[in-house]
Parts: sequence; structure tokens; C-alpha cells
Amino acid sequence: MMAKNNHAIVLTENQQMVLNGFLRRAGVGNFSISLSSGAEDGENFGGIIIEADVVWTNGNKESTSHYILKCAPSSEILQRLLPVQSSLLIEIYVYSKILQEFNIIQGEYNIETPFDCFPVYYASLAAAHDKMIVLQNVKALNYRHCDRAQPLDYPHILFVVKEYARLHALSYVIKHYKPALFEEFERNTVHHSSYDCDSYEGIAMCRQHRLGHALKALKSIDDTALFEKFSYFVQNVMSITTKLLNSKKEHRVISHIDCGIPNLLFKYDPTSGDLLSTCMVDWQHSRLESPAVDLVTFILSAASKATRERYDELIMEYHKTFCSFMREFGCDGEKMLPFDILQRELKTYGLLGLTMAIMLIYLYSTIDQKVPDVLRTESSKEEFGFLYNLQNREKFDTRVREAICDFGRFGYNFE
Repeated sequence: MMAKNNHAIVLTENQQMVLNGFLRRAGVGNFSISLSSGAEDGENFGGIIIEADVVWTNGNKESTSHYILKCAPSSEILQRLLPVQSSLLIEIYVYSKILQEFNIIQGEYNIETPFDCFPVYYASLAAAHDKMIVLQNVKALNYRHCDRAQPLDYPHILFVVKEYARLHALSYVIKHYKPALFEEFERNTVHHSSYDCDSYEGIAMCRQHRLGHALKALKSIDDTALFEKFSYFVQNVMSITTKLLNSKKEHRVISHIDCGIPNLLFKYDPTSGDLLSTCMVDWQHSRLESPAVDLVTFILSAASKATRERYDELIMEYHKTFCSFMREFGCDGEKMLPFDILQRELKTYGLLGLTMAIMLIYLYSTIDQKVPDVLRTESSKEEFGFLYNLQNREKFDTRVREAICDFGRFGYNFE
């Protein structure tokens, strides 16, 4: 095994055994593995991303397979600041159980165009200190990222919104036909950092830092009432979000949660350039949540101001797609999630999405600077880079101010 770049990438003995075992079960003959970083420094906070290119022979034929390995970082300080170990366990469960069950029920109902916007899962290791998941490298299938610094256009936003509708619909289908399985999903995705946000200092520090900068950006608006509402939220964020996270949600669904631009890859027609499909990655924060959280997080963080002017249209398209997909399973989406109930969910739980959107917009605003690499730093918590400041605040101030103002315009709750 060798590394393709200048940084030594070494798997633990257990990780190597899992990868080798998977390759042998897959029928791979004599093989060599080349490892390289799968993400730029500072691009990923949830785990170590490694590209594994496997060259193997079967008789006289040589073939190459491409995989992504996601591993938990070894830094003890980071593990006290962020739930990196438990998050990867949840991601392993999502890939190995939840998404596989979604595949199964779609097969049972002969769904012609199934929801499959995620990499193929191959193997995993859930050991105490060297967790790992082995996935398909979709970049080898010509999926690519969009520039996180630029808002997505309307066709991209609409495409993803419709896929979130199909993702959420599958939870309703499982709950309807396999209620015990749905309850199992819930038990195994209870993420203590989600329900007790301040258990990890990194989460609390980062959230307060970003919200504080958002509040400063909002000072220039003329809407005093909106400023006071958001200011109240920032001052009481711990109690407000804890209440929302812990409330029992009748319409909870398996949610992506971390639905930022870097966690969505797109594939295009090589001739026309038309958008063909999307792939959702990074499921480590997935949990049962109101569908409002994915919708508000994604649209407020990823859409341009002009696209958000069509927000009502996007929500209607979401609901139309949800109901259409439910009908393929013999279910009445209009009864299971009436449009007025969806609007109520957005009004009540959209604030969780706004909080995530502000965090993402801050990340998107690091255009001319390198995000501190918290995964490979072994230093005191104050030096881990969570609280890095922007070199140029103008883009952040503009985007976050517009997002908060639109959230207020939608009439959603700030408490």
C-alpha cells in the first residue's frame, strides 16, 4: 500500500484488515492500494477523508476501482470538543441499515425511479478508536462539487429540494408499513450532541461565534423588530434550540441535516450540460427531525436571493414531489403530511435550519483564506481553529443578512 501525495496516510491494522477483507469478498485478485487525501485541508470537520484507488488483476486483465474511506480523527482534544466518534457510528448505521432498508422497500414496491442519491456502502469498522466506513467514490462516476462560494441557481436548488422530498417520504413509508423498523431507526440515531448541544465545547463555541457575527451583520437593517427577535434568539440560543430539539415531533423523518453545498455532488450530461442527478454525502449528523430542518438549512444557505424570492414555489414543489412519490407506495401523502401541516412545521422548526444555515454561510465566506485544519491539529482547544475570523466579511454580512431577513419575511418563529 502506498500514499499518492506527500502527506503520509496510514491505516491502522484493523482498518487495513477491513479494507482487505472487503476487497477479497468482492472477488478482487492480486491488488495494490494507493491512498491520497480525499479533501483539501480544512474542508471537512467530521472525519478524515481518504481516496483509495485499487489496482487489481484477474488473469491477464488489469482493473482499477475507486473508494472513499472515512475515518475518525485520532486527536483526543478534538474528540472532547466534537462528537467525532459517535457521529461516525451514526453515519455507519445510516449507510449500513437505513439507506439499505430504503433500497429494500423501494424494491418491494417496484419503484421505477428509486431514491438512490447516496454512495454505495461496502464495509465499515465500528471499533473503539479506529472507526472507518468504505464507500463508493462517486467522483469516479463523474459527479463533481459546485463552488461553495457561489449560491446554487434555481434548477440546482429545485432538483435537490425534490430529492429531499423523496428522502423524507421514505420515512413515512417505513413508518406506515414497518413501524417497528421506524422505531429502531429512531433509537439508533439519537445523537446526544443534537439533543444536548452544549455537551461538546466545540459545538457551543462555534455556534455562538457564528451567531454573534450574524447579529453584527444585521445591525444595519431598518427593521428594528426583526433585529430584536434575532437578538433575543442569539442571547437564548441554548434554551431555545434545546427545547426544539427535544420536542416530540409527530412528523419527524430521517433527515440529512448537514445539507451544505460541499455535501452535494452533481452529475451532468456530457453533451448538453443538463443536470442529471445529485449525490448526498456526509450523513454523520443524520437523525429523525422535522422535514423543515433540511429544507430551511439548504434553501437559506445555498440559494441566491433571487431564488429565495421563489421560496413558496420551492415548498409547493417539495410537497407535490412528496405526495407523488408516496402514491407509488400506495400511500396518501396529502393525508400523511397535509400542506398546511408542512407550513406549520416550517414555521415551528425552521429556526433549527436557520442556525445551521448561518454556520454554513460562514464557511462559504472563507473565499480567500484557508480554513484551519482542526482534524490534524493537536493543540489546546483555543488553538483548534473553530473561532477563526474572516479575512473579508462583506460577502458573509450580505448573505447572512439576506437569509435572516427572508426567514423573517416567511413569518417563521425566532423562539
